[in-house]
Amino acid sequence: MFGKAKVLSRKQVKEICSIFKCQKNEFVARKFEDGYLVSVRSKEYRVKFSEGFSPKIVYAKEVQRVAKK
Repeated sequence: MFGKAKVLSRKQVKEICSIFKCQKNEFVARKFEDGYLVSVRSKEYRVKFSEGFSPKIVYAKEVQRVAKK
């Protein structure tokens, strides 16, 4: 069987859960440009992590959705 490729490490998942106060199955993350696009509770955030052994969120900003016509 084929495994799903992991986008985030366990420490990054734990950091997202602590910042956004959610469980690990309540958000979706995708690689986006130089960071990640995280969807939590029908809102999207652009998130960047620090480098190193213990990654911390250094940038988190809500992204406005644009509806297609």
